[in-house]
Amino acid sequence: MFRVMSLVLSLGVFLVAGVANAADKKETVVEMMNGAVAHYEQVGQDQAFQDFAVKGSDYNKGEYYVFVTEIKDGNLIFHGANEKLVGKNLEKLKDTDGKPFVVEMREVAEGPGVGWVDYKWTHPETKKIAQKHTYVKRSGDVYFGIGYFD
Repeated sequence: MFRVMSLVLSLGVFLVAGVANAADKKETVVEMMNGAVAHYEQVGQDQAFQDFAVKGSDYNKGEYYVFVTEIKDGNLIFHGANEKLVGKNLEKLKDTDGKPFVVEMREVAEGPGVGWVDYKWTHPETKKIAQKHTYVKRSGDVYFGIGYFD
């Protein structure tokens, strides 16, 4: 009986830790987004993009990075993890489940102006497809995205 109770308690601690970890990641993303948008609005696009590109900075830490897309034409104008995507329109892109997540991000930006979009994407560190949760926030004619992986 003691072993069963120990196992149940251990599993409970593990599950609570997982929920706390997700909550911590979500909070990290929201704080990072608020800082990135404020910085962009304060220093302008050119300087902000230079700052967002610095690995290890407040705007680019491992799985946490900023990307910015023009609302009008859907062109990606900055990506902190993969600069090869810059200049491309990714709205026809779908995740492995067929979800048109880039279109959904634009819809969030055009509608409420802020919100979450869930989809599958390549993790920048493991290079494996993983569930990603991206926080989208509009600023003028662009929207920002920052996310975290499960």
